[in-house]
Amino acid sequence: MKSFFKTFFAALLAVLVVALLPIIILVSIASSAMSSEPVVVEPNSVLHLDFGTNLYDSPRMPTFASGSSGSFEFIHSLTTLQLIEAFEAAKTDANIKGVYISPEGMGAIEGTSQIEEFRALIEDFKKESGKFVVAYSESYSQGLYWLASGADRIFLNPEGAFDWRGLASQSIFFKGLLDKLGVEVQIVRHGTFKSAVEPYITDRMSPANRLQTEKMVGSMWNALVDDVALSRNMSPHYLNLHASNLAVSSPEKAVELGFVDQLAYYDEVMNYLAEKSGVDGGEPNLVSLSDYCSTLVEKKISPNKVAIIYADGEIIDGAGGEGIIGSATTADQIRRAREDEGVKAVVLRVNSPGGSALASEVMWRELQLLKAEKPIIVSMGNYAASGGYYISSPANHIIANRTTLTGSIGVFGMIPNGRDALKDKLGVTVDVAKSNPHADMGSLFRPLDKSELGYLQQSVEDVYGTFIGHVAEGRGMTTAEVDKIGQGRVWAGVDAEQIGLVDGFGGLKEAIVIAAEKAELGDNYRITEILEEEDELTRIINQLLTAKVSMQKSELGKALRYYNAIERAVEQGGVLARMPYDISIY
Repeated sequence: MKSFFKTFFAALLAVLVVALLPIIILVSIASSAMSSEPVVVEPNSVLHLDFGTNLYDSPRMPTFASGSSGSFEFIHSLTTLQLIEAFEAAKTDANIKGVYISPEGMGAIEGTSQIEEFRALIEDFKKESGKFVVAYSESYSQGLYWLASGADRIFLNPEGAFDWRGLASQSIFFKGLLDKLGVEVQIVRHGTFKSAVEPYITDRMSPANRLQTEKMVGSMWNALVDDVALSRNMSPHYLNLHASNLAVSSPEKAVELGFVDQLAYYDEVMNYLAEKSGVDGGEPNLVSLSDYCSTLVEKKISPNKVAIIYADGEIIDGAGGEGIIGSATTADQIRRAREDEGVKAVVLRVNSPGGSALASEVMWRELQLLKAEKPIIVSMGNYAASGGYYISSPANHIIANRTTLTGSIGVFGMIPNGRDALKDKLGVTVDVAKSNPHADMGSLFRPLDKSELGYLQQSVEDVYGTFIGHVAEGRGMTTAEVDKIGQGRVWAGVDAEQIGLVDGFGGLKEAIVIAAEKAELGDNYRITEILEEEDELTRIINQLLTAKVSMQKSELGKALRYYNAIERAVEQGGVLARMPYDISIY
């Protein structure tokens, strides 16, 4: 018995150590981070946008992940709002002489619209401050170059690479795999263009999906080309010609054709920055974006608040978390904004491809109640589509970036049938006893019959009718007009503005200004963020979950998006309002 208790308590101790070890690591790293020396911005400094820090729309908890050396590193993140505040402060900061962009770490930027928004901040900084902006990279992808093209002077490593060939959208289809496994996916949907279901029922794009995808990719490319053309004093025709001919084949060609100003090594760029910033000899005083943000303090003191609420991630029923929009969590935040007398206007920052239709309806109702008392401005990020557009529709004013993906006003449901897969591949059969004929409707182990498919199709039609009714009410259209531009079709922001789904272009910065104008606040307001209220245990759990994602990203790299697509395919169920695309520019 003594031996038993000794073994039992030893095992118990081992379990506790394993369970508590991540928490101990987090606490120790957090304590170390909090004890670091405060940052001081020296005279003649240069703000360094190295994008080594993850950038998100909504605030994220610090976490840890495995570094390049195999050890754990403490990972911070910054938000779009913090970037805006940093650029605004740097404009008038006498110690900041200019900005240096080294975008190799731009994997930290989540999407196309985010690049566009950050580039607009760079352009605004140059125009308003008159200070210099310099970019250098060892290799420019098209997305990196789009961002860097906003600089006064662009450097490229003499042995570097330069990518300029146009955009393409690739869709992955799982039908062949499902056929091999013997799995049938039964579909109910409304929307000619609602192509989120296509990967499971066909092996290529439908004509409607190809039409919308080519239009969308073309619009996004045109936005990129227009920006580069204006900054580099080139014509769009010139840029398209060189993309089609793969003309930018070497660093020397990049200079010869006017894409890059100079080939240089890192030390030469550092010498250039030192000279530009007024440092006599030695290295320039580079201040990282995260360090600079840590020096900023709130200057506005006002009882009037413009509140920001983040709808960032996929939409689910119930509670949310980092990168997930939970209907209960977000509805509570909207309610808090409505009940706070100091909040005079609300900016809803939407960065979502959609998800649960029911969860979208729950949040829509709270937004309607809020709108009756205070103006709502929607700022669309990378995505504000399907369920993301559902919750945007009540707003007084909607702005998007030209490359924001939006619309996708459509609904679908997917019910897999794995009966044959189990029987033929594994020799497993399932039988059922039930009180009524359709008691097991939706079972994974049998197909739906005709009456059940009709029942679910009617549910989809009802949700779609509600969806386009909300959009019609919010946008001042008829349901027929919404249906014509709906049908599940995804639109780039530049096209969405022409058909009335958005009111204009801009980012979070512009949305805040419009919100203050709608509330007639002038300059007498301050910005506040309404965030999820978490207890400490939930906070720690979210840190660990974020660490898991960070580790997955470090292991899988760009393949993570394909892993996530397969995971969604396995988990999807119910009536959904979700966009079929996840698009990035590399």
